[in-house]
Amino acid sequence: MKQLKYIFLLIIATGLFVSCEDDLLDTTPADSLSAEQVAAAPGANAAIINGIYANLRSWQAGSTTAHVDYGHKGLISGFDMMAQDIVLNNFNWYIFFYNFNGRQQTSTRTLIAWVTYYSEVANANIVINNLNTPEKTLTEEEEHLLGQAFAIKSFCLFNLVRIYGHTYLGHENDPGVPIPNRIEFEPGKPRGTIQDVYDQIIPDLEKALTLLDGFSRGSKQQINKEVAHGILANVYLETGNWALAAQNAAAARTGSQLMPGNQWATDGFDQISNVEWMWGADIDSESTTVFPSFFSHFDSRSSGYAGGSGGHKLIDARLYNQIPDSDLRKAAWISPINNDSGLPDYTNVKFVDATGSFEGDYVYMRSAEMYLIEAEAKARLGDATAADVLFELVSNRNPDYIKSTNTGDALVEEIYLQRRIELWGEGVSWFDLKRLKKPLDRTSGDTNHKTFGQIDIEAEGNFFRLQIPEDELNSNENINVADQNPS
Repeated sequence: MKQLKYIFLLIIATGLFVSCEDDLLDTTPADSLSAEQVAAAPGANAAIINGIYANLRSWQAGSTTAHVDYGHKGLISGFDMMAQDIVLNNFNWYIFFYNFNGRQQTSTRTLIAWVTYYSEVANANIVINNLNTPEKTLTEEEEHLLGQAFAIKSFCLFNLVRIYGHTYLGHENDPGVPIPNRIEFEPGKPRGTIQDVYDQIIPDLEKALTLLDGFSRGSKQQINKEVAHGILANVYLETGNWALAAQNAAAARTGSQLMPGNQWATDGFDQISNVEWMWGADIDSESTTVFPSFFSHFDSRSSGYAGGSGGHKLIDARLYNQIPDSDLRKAAWISPINNDSGLPDYTNVKFVDATGSFEGDYVYMRSAEMYLIEAEAKARLGDATAADVLFELVSNRNPDYIKSTNTGDALVEEIYLQRRIELWGEGVSWFDLKRLKKPLDRTSGDTNHKTFGQIDIEAEGNFFRLQIPEDELNSNENINVADQNPS
């Protein structure tokens, strides 16, 4: 994993700014600082954590110049394009996610995911290795920084193992991803099993919860205890620990609210101040990445790739037709009936950058998702309150919704439908197909998927895993062709 070994940070002037790069070189650059030197600089740990948050929403976070390489939001949008609920209107950016050519080892798309998340694992490890030592007595601020570092590392590893491996249940002993514990290692790490990866993720998130107790964050860009609960809720949902998934989801939404239902389709999903948003990125004139940005690709009336070049993201017509007319969320997509909008039928108007200058904020986690996790976990436990949790959310969106009388698998399927509607375009649909062991179906019924996207994949098929990047195979002697995911 040489690209991680040569990540270096330069402390500029006051030591409050960190610049991160990764390079495939044979020696450490002469002007770089060691992790120990960096960690010893005043304010360095805080600068590293702040730098991670910035990196996760920056162009070229994955070391390419592609206009889909703008950090975490760019990646989860790409994975959404690999599911079936979003239709790409024309041959545009995200096509190589949509048609699955981007999963091949030679594609920059798989490199983007690998580098983006492993870079931040490496940066988080600097803070962890500096602060998580038995001889060091931490200040309250240092505890909170260490908690964020553990949470960030776990969050990135969770994404990596789901991207390059199968889902957890039934695949515990299958190949996962390497688990680095330092930024420097010689030689590179081999692939751990999926179980190995979760054995790292879960204890680290539990540590983060303890360390983040009492942390009052300065903005929603930072991970606090509630966000750490939200990450852990997702992890437990993936691993089938239903009781702890429900418990953590309930804890995560403590202090959060649901936005009024009549705002759902008109809010634009572009403001971090939204009462539902738990974690996101605050984009402004200094941090905007302009064309390589989420709203460039998803705001259908922007001057970016969606509006400017017709790369609209449409809802799958089959999903749209399952949304009741009384559901206020249905207005977030252009109706095919008497369409005089100037946009194609089913085009999304859910995401609208009110600034008009690509300064809309990015949402990473909302309280609505926590309701859905809690409801699903309780439904799987046979807990009768599952329908109550679901009703609290859906009745907010659909005034005519009647509390479900479904139980067991039927209730789980109802919740899954609500996940598809509620979280459309927010980066969960492909991961849900994998987690629930469902096939990709873009061709049945009255599909509106374009010919170039009409791909079906059997449940747990090879195309549900990205291949490890070729650069990694070439640079890491402990990962070779035999360790590669099937093509």
